[in-house]
Amino acid sequence: MAWTQADIDKLKVGIASGARRIEYGSGETRRVLENRPLSELWQILAEMEAEIRGSNQPTNRRVAGYNSGL
Repeated sequence: MAWTQADIDKLKVGIASGARRIEYGSGETRRVLENRPLSELWQILAEMEAEIRGSNQPTNRRVAGYNSGL
């Protein structure tokens, strides 16, 4: 499937806003993600970005954690 930058942007907005339902694409390429774990959304985003770059290698993401000790 050929992703567009608009698809990537929609997914990023959905992730950032905490949306439970994200729609992207149009026509036959329309996709709906509903109630997916955040880790799965990040993986989909990485695959989309890799395809746009012309690489099949997913990007590595690092997420800092914080524990207040409470």
